[in-house]
Amino acid sequence: MGSAFAEPGVQRTFVVSTFVATIGGGIILPISTLYFIKIVGLSAAQVGLAFTVSGLLAIPLSVPAGALADRIGPRRVMMATFAGHSLVGVSYLFVQNFWMLLAVQMLSAASLAANYPASGAMLRRIGGDEAVTIRSKIRVVANLGVSLGSLIAGVGIQIDTPTSYRVLALAFTLTQVASLALLFRLPNYQPLPRPQKEADGSEGAPSKRIALRDKAFLAYSLVGGAMAIQNMILEIMIAVWIVNYTDAPGWAVTVAFVLNTALVVLLQVRIGAKIQSITDGGTALRRAGFALLLGCAAMSLMAGVPAWAALLLLVVGMVLLTLGEIYYVSGTFAFEFGMPPAYAQGQYQGVAGAVAGAAKAAAPALLLGLALSLGSTGWIGVGAFLLLLGLTGPAIARWGERTRPSGETTEAQTAATDASTGSASPATDVV
Repeated sequence: MGSAFAEPGVQRTFVVSTFVATIGGGIILPISTLYFIKIVGLSAAQVGLAFTVSGLLAIPLSVPAGALADRIGPRRVMMATFAGHSLVGVSYLFVQNFWMLLAVQMLSAASLAANYPASGAMLRRIGGDEAVTIRSKIRVVANLGVSLGSLIAGVGIQIDTPTSYRVLALAFTLTQVASLALLFRLPNYQPLPRPQKEADGSEGAPSKRIALRDKAFLAYSLVGGAMAIQNMILEIMIAVWIVNYTDAPGWAVTVAFVLNTALVVLLQVRIGAKIQSITDGGTALRRAGFALLLGCAAMSLMAGVPAWAALLLLVVGMVLLTLGEIYYVSGTFAFEFGMPPAYAQGQYQGVAGAVAGAAKAAAPALLLGLALSLGSTGWIGVGAFLLLLGLTGPAIARWGERTRPSGETTEAQTAATDASTGSASPATDVV
């Protein structure tokens, strides 16, 4: 995690904390379902129900968690979420029935839902004007962390004993504790003062629910949140498509994941560095829509062709889908840091996260239940849906630019500048 990815000081500490945390994510994701089915002895239906219910119940927590980060400072909320995840890893060792699993998963989902807006608010304070670029760099680091964690999990899965799974659960806990410890090295940013004008430019003290009253941002959240299903294409749709609908070899699933990770590492920062303003974000969503449509079209052609042709189409499709993914996430970064006022970053981030969470919760039914049942036509339908959403990006960006206030709170910029040089402003307490 050298200076190419983060400047020395608080930026690098934040990046390293994220890297360590995502190693833990890469460890726990592959084993969570297997552990409860193979070791604890629960049924697949019970595990699936616990994961689904906990995920749905956690969605509404994102907005109040973001507002809390604005009110008491983002570091405290982030620390609470890492503490929650640490407890989750240890709790795996004691789960014996469905209700215990549901309780553990609810804690896990709640911690994850709260971490997203809090980390966004922290990054806004640390990064200042460079927050969008730093978030692109963090995404690369997160991909590397998940990949490393997955390799570690693969060793335990190959050993396939109760002890190996429990060791992995404890390894996850250690990564979360380490990430929590690193947060003590970050400034304890204090809440920013609220200006005497709404973010939409109207007079009067800003509402505590300002994000929910910002119509332009809500429009972005609906579009960006719906487009979040593109993340699930790789996670849940491609593997089933390759194995059950095409003649491509089974190892092609690994090719898809490796190619996606490699392209994100190589291109995310380069492309993301050019997408900074709200206007850039709107253009990026439109480009994402076109790339995702073409990628889905390539995937749709894999059915009914020889294995070598299916493999070639998979490579082409994955390149296009990954480019679409990169443009999409870069566009969301530009919107989610460009539209919120600095004093309400967490609240805005919480709204965007809640909508995206709802879309991801619906994605399995949409992608597996509907799209794949239609075969190649389903792929085209998903691609067309994503294109239509992306095409609205420039119009929403113009709306957002038009309704932003002319001035921005300078306290966030001062704090971010001081933090990026490794010092603290008078408004912060450093542990």
